[in-house]
Amino acid sequence: MRYGEVSIVLSAILMGTVAIFVRNTGGDALSITFLRLLFGFLVILPFCLKDIAPPDRILLALAFFNFTTIASYITAIQNVEVAMAALLLYMAPVYVVPISVLMGEKVETKTLLALPLGLAGLYLMLTPYAELTPGIIFGIVSGFSYALVFVLSKEARKKHSPFRINFYNLGLGSAALLPYFVLFGKVKSILWAVGLGIVPTAIPFLLFSYGMKYVKVQRAPILALIEPLCAGLVGYLYFGEVLTLNQLIGGAMILVGVLIAWRD
Repeated sequence: MRYGEVSIVLSAILMGTVAIFVRNTGGDALSITFLRLLFGFLVILPFCLKDIAPPDRILLALAFFNFTTIASYITAIQNVEVAMAALLLYMAPVYVVPISVLMGEKVETKTLLALPLGLAGLYLMLTPYAELTPGIIFGIVSGFSYALVFVLSKEARKKHSPFRINFYNLGLGSAALLPYFVLFGKVKSILWAVGLGIVPTAIPFLLFSYGMKYVKVQRAPILALIEPLCAGLVGYLYFGEVLTLNQLIGGAMILVGVLIAWRD
């Protein structure tokens, strides 16, 4: 059983549902980010109590870029279609591959096949947009930040458990946003916020951290490209968002790229 790959893909599927919870929770991006991190933190806290240790630089950097990814992605979701926000997030492989080379990983043949397919699919999905909007900009920021999350997660898993990693990922982010939420925060539904902290946060974050130990850093973001496909399906089924033929072809190309990356 290929536990690393399965964990990454299951994590991506669960994170593909995030837009349902974000839009039903309501509120501004920072308030929703705070509640996502807070409730995710509270869910995993009982399992972390025996595994707490002072954070090193890798854990602190990972917590920062994880926070940046979540906040910018939620902002993108609120300004563009769900599928588009997810696809911009998953420009991450573009940045991860050269970073992995600098880290000493040899670029695999399957990566050279899967990455161009995925990028071509992303291009087709992005063609309806002729200009940079705030949603597109925040989506691009989320993609670059997410690439660093992949790289730092791989490094963190050399010394830390998934529970310790996410204790700091979720705990530090929610602590940083607590003053803002107390002063300015507002949401429509706490119940949806609790769900946001569990389904597309606590569970997939743990799965992701576990899987990163066993998957090469250049392969992980390609496998995780399944998330924008799930997000597109959510946008279609739940929000009634319609994709063009080009975008559907692009989604199929992304799926083929994921399948190539999956194969031995």
